[in-house]
Amino acid sequence: MNHLPLPHGSPYHHLHVPYLDCIPHDNGSWYTYPQRHGWQVHQNKSKTVLLRNGEKRSVAENAAFVQSWLYFGLLRDVLGDLLDVEQFRRKQADGTMAVSTERLEPLLGRWSLDCGYGKEELDGLYKLLIEHRTIGLLMSMTMDLGDSSILLSIAALNERLLAAVMDLHVRLGLETPVNQAWRLRQTDLPDIGQPILDLMQTRGWCPYDLRRLDTEIKEVSILYYYSNLEAPRSSKDHGGCSKERCLTMLTNPATYKLSHRPGCHCCPLLSANLTDIERILRNDSIPLISLGTETKITVHDLKNISEFVAISHVWAEGSGNVDGNALQTCLLEDISGLVKKLPGDKHDQAYFWIDTLCVPVRPRELQTLALNKMRVPYERAKHVLVLDSHLRSLNSKLLSTTELFAQVSCSSWMRRLWTLQEGRLAESVWFQFANEAVNVKTVFTSLDRRRVPTRVDYWLGTSIALDLCFQIWYREEKVPNTSSVAVLLSLTSHSLRTRSVTVPTDEALCLVNIMNMDLTRVTTVAPAKRMEVFWRMFEKVPKSLLFSKASKMAAKGIHWAPSSFMGFVSEKEWLGPQSLSSPEEDDPHAIVTSTGLQLALPGLSFHQDLAGRMKQFDFTWNFPLLVQDADGLWYSMRVDEPWRQGSDIFDDSQQLAVILTHEPKTEPYASSNKFSFQDFAVGVLVSIDKTEDDIMRVVAHHHVAVDLLGEGFQEYLSTTSMCASTVGVEQSILASEPHVASKERYAVAARQILEDKNTMAMMIGKARHMSEPDDYEHLLSDLLDTTVVAARFGDCSRAQKIAGNQQWCVD
Repeated sequence: MNHLPLPHGSPYHHLHVPYLDCIPHDNGSWYTYPQRHGWQVHQNKSKTVLLRNGEKRSVAENAAFVQSWLYFGLLRDVLGDLLDVEQFRRKQADGTMAVSTERLEPLLGRWSLDCGYGKEELDGLYKLLIEHRTIGLLMSMTMDLGDSSILLSIAALNERLLAAVMDLHVRLGLETPVNQAWRLRQTDLPDIGQPILDLMQTRGWCPYDLRRLDTEIKEVSILYYYSNLEAPRSSKDHGGCSKERCLTMLTNPATYKLSHRPGCHCCPLLSANLTDIERILRNDSIPLISLGTETKITVHDLKNISEFVAISHVWAEGSGNVDGNALQTCLLEDISGLVKKLPGDKHDQAYFWIDTLCVPVRPRELQTLALNKMRVPYERAKHVLVLDSHLRSLNSKLLSTTELFAQVSCSSWMRRLWTLQEGRLAESVWFQFANEAVNVKTVFTSLDRRRVPTRVDYWLGTSIALDLCFQIWYREEKVPNTSSVAVLLSLTSHSLRTRSVTVPTDEALCLVNIMNMDLTRVTTVAPAKRMEVFWRMFEKVPKSLLFSKASKMAAKGIHWAPSSFMGFVSEKEWLGPQSLSSPEEDDPHAIVTSTGLQLALPGLSFHQDLAGRMKQFDFTWNFPLLVQDADGLWYSMRVDEPWRQGSDIFDDSQQLAVILTHEPKTEPYASSNKFSFQDFAVGVLVSIDKTEDDIMRVVAHHHVAVDLLGEGFQEYLSTTSMCASTVGVEQSILASEPHVASKERYAVAARQILEDKNTMAMMIGKARHMSEPDDYEHLLSDLLDTTVVAARFGDCSRAQKIAGNQQWCVD
């Protein structure tokens, strides 16, 4: 993997990838490589089986085959005659052979100039790389090759070749294909990048930082690049940190200490004149600070100053003050000197704004007045200067552009909630390094691939920088009651999900500032009510939020709203299905009302007595609920997690329904597997409170998945219902007798049904699909089990479709 650059001064060497005793190469197609060499590859989502000439082989033999096929075989298909395998081998000091990709970049440069490919050839290569990725991913999830570096190197090679193919699309003016990630984050599937994360933990990375990178990075190559950085803040003790929080970044007012600049330990505190600050704030302006030659703070009115700099800093690093508007002299002298060095008109004094001095700690009424104006200093400033201790320990001149972006991404400043708004509201953001301040956005926008050391440097750097752009500089100018609200919520969630804040109730303040809403609405209520007020400021939100799996608000009427934008929740789980979060102008949104979220969506309503029947027979959600609509189609409803904490309890006298993302299909689609589950919608299980003015007012309980069953299951369930109808039994009797006794009641009818050859064939097909025994006794027992369930539920298994224009009000 040594085609990937190492950061400047990295204390680590490249990962050792052993060169195995590979199978000799030929010039045949990559697709048929296994067959030509006597190998058989059997894969599904749960296992990979490799056989050679029909027999299992050792782990070492499997690893050698996989490297031959997925690594060198792929290189052969892409590079063709340019490939000399000897160039990819290197003898180690201990005499062993390792895979080396030092020559990959020059070869790719020659290949891209000489290949002469057009659209058809590039599309073929793209298809090859996607299939290669699918096979490699399944292997990484389902088999052990003895050395994780084998599949990691295969993934890194695929990513680099795919980037080269996408480059050619751009050069030829073709539509760029979709990038395909090797790291499938926010899933329960094994992660191919986990060995890298484990390595980083041994190298001193904070578990919280690892969680951030794990969540944000989809490429193995980029994660590998980060792993070779020296762990940021490694001098601090992260022994008590967790994936959820870094203890070194928390501020405790009782133990908070102001910091000095390195080398200073006892300089006096300098305080801002609170009377001057109050006068300026009450005059509807903003106080600014300058430090005179006599080391004295002077407070200025923004109305009288043409240019100033806003300081964005990390309180946990000691540049805040919980007791008063004062800072150590050495810090203020340092800040004043840094401000003077930034571009702009030069003055005798450096004017700046910093919250520690300009936002009164007390009284509360004056602090609120300053908080209501928090957008102004960052929007009006000539520059925003970011002060972060990690970045200030680095010399920017020694860093490549890739490392520059990566180090900013790793900074403490990128971990905190308040700093997001400070960067996003600004026109010009400068990050202070040890030697100079750097405008990272300008570095990115002026990046010239011809001046980057290698093409892979450019690829890695732009990938990291693009994520920074989305997190820091995305600005939505439209008000949040237009169709752009979905984009605004989505990108804000993406930017906040890996950030943290010491005081949770501060989140609403930052959100209102970022979205340019009326801050006085949230500063004038109790802190615990701020998030509720924030959500009620929206008139409309995407319908998809009904299906959000984020933690939800506790306040009545607002239960549908996520309680936080922070937390390691994927965008899909936080915002809900993309099909319902469209930003198109004509897309009808959900309406925020005082009693719940009102929206039009389709659904299914269940029999009035279903909940009572479920209680009568001790039905649990460990099994799917099977219901049949008026057209005779069967659906399986699988219950997922509660819609919100405590929402999984409902009254057994209430009628149940499910709200769906889209209308059910009218018939099963044709499939070679008659017993396939045909996923068609996710939904929310609700109980109906009442219907008034054609609006169905409901209480939400569970997330669910509703499947239209395939033809085989349709036939199976219709058969069991028919069997249940042959014997008339009171529900009270079925409820009181053991399940075995109920099966005996239907045994004669079931045996008669199984005499039909088509029915027997269907039952055998189902058993084999479910990997169950297919002898007569097992088939009979299966038929009877489901027949008893059908008899117990009877008409209560009936469901009625609800049209997509039905209005719901959900809480």
